[in-house]
Amino acid sequence: MNRAFSVTLTLFSVLITLSSAHRAAAQYAEQVISFSGGSMPASGLGFASSALGEPSRYTADDNFPSVVSPFSPPFSTSQIVSVGEGGQITLRLSHFAIPQASEPEIGVFANVGIADNDFPNGLAGNPPFTFGIDSAEVSVSEDGLAWSSLGSVTFDIPTNGYTDSASPFADSPGSSLSDFQQPFTGALSDFAGRTYAGGGSDMLDLLAGSGGGTWLDISGTGLTKVGYVRFSVADDLDGGTSLNFELDAVSVSHAALGQRTVPEPATAILIGFALLTLPVLRRQAARAAAAR
Repeated sequence: MNRAFSVTLTLFSVLITLSSAHRAAAQYAEQVISFSGGSMPASGLGFASSALGEPSRYTADDNFPSVVSPFSPPFSTSQIVSVGEGGQITLRLSHFAIPQASEPEIGVFANVGIADNDFPNGLAGNPPFTFGIDSAEVSVSEDGLAWSSLGSVTFDIPTNGYTDSASPFADSPGSSLSDFQQPFTGALSDFAGRTYAGGGSDMLDLLAGSGGGTWLDISGTGLTKVGYVRFSVADDLDGGTSLNFELDAVSVSHAALGQRTVPEPATAILIGFALLTLPVLRRQAARAAAAR
C-alpha cells in the first residue's frame, strides 16, 4: 500500500469515527430558532433554552427535590419553558429524524403529571386524574423553511427519569437511567389503576425502560427527514381559561436517528481538509504508480 493511499484511508477512518461518536452523543433539540412567549405564559418559565438538551430526570428543587416520575413532573425555570396564547417556539434538532414505518420518531416531553391517590406511594386513579396536560399545533421541517403540519397534538404522557426508583418522589437520583430515545406507544389510559413500582403490572413495567413522553409520527408528512420542530399555541378567542404549553425537551428515537443537522466544527474542518488534500494525494499516488 503506497503512502498516499494509506494517509487517505486513515483520514476517512477518522472522519467515520468522529461521525459515529457525534451520532451517539446527541439526539435532542440543540438550538432555539425562534421564540415568542405569547400572552399569559406561566410565570417565571420564559427561558426558551430550557427546552434544549435531554429531558429532566430530577427536579433539583430545594423545596421539593424529587426524581422525575409520572407523579412528579419537572417544573423549574431551568427545566421547562412556557408558551402562552398566540406564542410559538421553533427548535432545531441535533440530528435529523428519519421517518420509520414501524414506530414514531420524535418524542416530546412536557410538564405532565398524574395525581397520586395513595401519596407518597404512587397510585393512579381509574381513570387517571392528571395535571399539566397541554396541547399545541405541531409542524416539522427538513430545512426550517418549508413546513408540514402534524395538526393539534395533546401532550398527555408523563416523563420518567429512572428505572430503579422505588418511590415516585425519591429525593435522590436513581442509578439506572430510563431511555429517552425509546418510544412509548401506550396511552394515558394505560396508566389507570397502576402503582408506580412494585412489580408485575406497575408503571415501570408498563414503560419497559422508556422515559415516556408523547411521541410524534412523521411518516405521513412526505418528508425524507426532519430537522426542525415548531410548537404553536392558539389564541383563546372565547376569552375563557388561558392556554399555554410547557415544554421540557424533544428527542429523536434510536431507530430514526440520522446525520447531524449541522456538522460539528471538528468534523467540518476534517471534511474541508479532506476535500483540499484528496487531489494532492491522487497526484502523488499517480506519480508513484508511474515510477514503478
